[in-house]
Amino acid sequence: MRVAGLKSLSAALALGLLAGSAPAVTSAREPPPTARGSDAAQSQPGGESQTDAVPDQDSMTTPAEPRIDEPFGHAWLGAADADVTLVVFADYACPACREAQPVIDQLLAQDSKLKVVYRLIDNDQGGRTAALTSLAVAKNSADWDKFHRALDAAGDLSSKTIAEALAASGVQQASLPTFKDEDSETLDLVEELSRNDNLINQRKGTGIPVWLIGDGSAQDGFDLPRIQAAIAKARADKSP
Repeated sequence: MRVAGLKSLSAALALGLLAGSAPAVTSAREPPPTARGSDAAQSQPGGESQTDAVPDQDSMTTPAEPRIDEPFGHAWLGAADADVTLVVFADYACPACREAQPVIDQLLAQDSKLKVVYRLIDNDQGGRTAALTSLAVAKNSADWDKFHRALDAAGDLSSKTIAEALAASGVQQASLPTFKDEDSETLDLVEELSRNDNLINQRKGTGIPVWLIGDGSAQDGFDLPRIQAAIAKARADKSP
C-alpha cells in the first residue's frame, strides 16, 4: 500500500478581544483583529484613528510546490540542459520497474537532450527502506545514479543488496538518517514519498511503473517507439 500523507498542520488561530464584545477568531492567513478600545487607538487630526499596520499578505504566502518534473536532489538521469523531461514513477521492489530501466537507458543513449526524473514510491511490500535510502542518497550525493543502477541490477531487495549499492556509489551507510519517525531528516524523506504518492494519483496512475511528460496523464507500458513519439511531440509543441 502507498504511504498515507502526513498530518496537515493545524491552522493557527488568532484571538482578538473587541471592546465590549465576545472574542473573534480569524484564520492563520489573515491579520489578527485590531483592538478598537480607546487605549489601542490614538486620535489624529481630522477625526481619524491610527491603528496597527496590517501585515503584507505577500509575506504570508505559502511557498509554491515544486513542479512534478523538478527532481528531488540528484534523483535524475540524462542531460542537465534537457529540453524535454520524462517523469518516471517507480518502486525498487517492483520487478516491472527494474525491467523498464533498460528502455530508459536506450532513450538516454539515443537522446542527448532528454532528462529522466524519478519519483520514488513504496507501492510494493519491502520497497520502503530502499526508497528512503535512495532519497537520502539523492539528497546528499551527486552519485545517486550509481546507487540507483546498482540497486536496480541487484534484483530482489535485501539489506545486503542495499548495502552493496551504497558501497558502489561511495556513500557510507553511517552518514544516512536513522529512518526512524522521530528523525527530522527521515521526515523530509517520508514527506517526499507521500508527495509522490499524491502526484501519481493526481495524474491518474493506476500501477507502476508509469511515465509522463509535462501536463499529461500517467502512461503505463515502456515501449521505446511510443515514448520516443511522445518526446518528439513534446518538442514539436514547444516550437514556435
